[in-house]
Amino acid sequence: MRKMKKMQFLMGSGILILILICLSCKKEPTPDPNQPLIDKMKAAADSIITNTSVPGLVALVVDHKRGIDWLYAAGVSNRETLAPIDTSHTFRIASCTKTFTITVLLQLVDEGKIALNDKLSKYYPEYPASDSITILMLTNMTSGISDYFNDDRWQNSMKTTPLRVWAPKEFAGMSFSHPLDFRPGTGYNYSNVNTIIIGMIIEKVTGSSLATEISNRIIKPLHLTNSGLVTNGTSLPGIHGRGYDFGELDMTGDLTESFDLSNCWAAGSVYTTPRELQKFIEQLVKGGFLSDSLQYRRLNQDFHEISQIQSYGIGISKLVGFYGHNGIVWGYLSSMYYSPDKDCTVIIYYNLSQPATHMPDNLFGKIYMILYGNPEPRK
Repeated sequence: MRKMKKMQFLMGSGILILILICLSCKKEPTPDPNQPLIDKMKAAADSIITNTSVPGLVALVVDHKRGIDWLYAAGVSNRETLAPIDTSHTFRIASCTKTFTITVLLQLVDEGKIALNDKLSKYYPEYPASDSITILMLTNMTSGISDYFNDDRWQNSMKTTPLRVWAPKEFAGMSFSHPLDFRPGTGYNYSNVNTIIIGMIIEKVTGSSLATEISNRIIKPLHLTNSGLVTNGTSLPGIHGRGYDFGELDMTGDLTESFDLSNCWAAGSVYTTPRELQKFIEQLVKGGFLSDSLQYRRLNQDFHEISQIQSYGIGISKLVGFYGHNGIVWGYLSSMYYSPDKDCTVIIYYNLSQPATHMPDNLFGKIYMILYGNPEPRK
């Protein structure tokens, strides 16, 4: 009996030793090769909060090839309460709206209801030089029409009557009251009124509101439940933080709900969340909204060179191989880009609008270099 117990003890001890040996031989988990990249991107984002006056930012980087899915928030959404900014907050995407509006226009081109070589005079013959301005020129900012953003009447109204409700035709009339910046089709000038006029044409052709068309053609098919076009009023739908300053007009403070949205309409009044904007920009570039031929044209033709690494096309910007747009509106700055070659999406927004010194595109550039090194200028 004692021998039996001794045998059982020895066997139990042996099993225990084997278990301990196995545990000690267990391999350490393989380090994530993406973690050093993520750490560098986090440091770049944190440096914006540390070294600038930006209260808060959200950055989303999804590199499908590398397996990176990084959604990060830094800073505060409210300067008074110091509540942290949240990655699920809605925000104003400003001029990124133009990609929504012009996608609807291009769908109407696919449907044969509009042609890119149509003259503006077909829809609004009352405007000067309308026989010389094509729909294409409106989409890629080569029409030469002056921007109402630079008109003293609009700037003064923003300061003195910020809740004024504007009609789109007022902006067109204001812009056309100035001489053309250049002969249509011979130059490039970023002018918000181009997209305002496109919104007017969409409504004229479809007989429905631009908001309805964007909803039915983009928002609903993508199942975006926290996105939309605000046509008037001051509210920012959804749960959101505060937005500060409007550097272009030297305005400071909390401007989240200080202006009527009619003043940027088709050119800048969409709101969304980072994840929902990711859905949109990826389909916008990968395809699905347009016919293959028109999609190819949008991504490869009709671009005007802005710099060695950036050009502007049919309602879309191309920056070091990434397609998308950026935006400035009171309280918010944003950038959204997707590269089909790298299969990577980058979305950034700040709750501060001081474009002279702070632009999300600058952080995009840092992220690009972290992931891919220095960009090569176009040949």
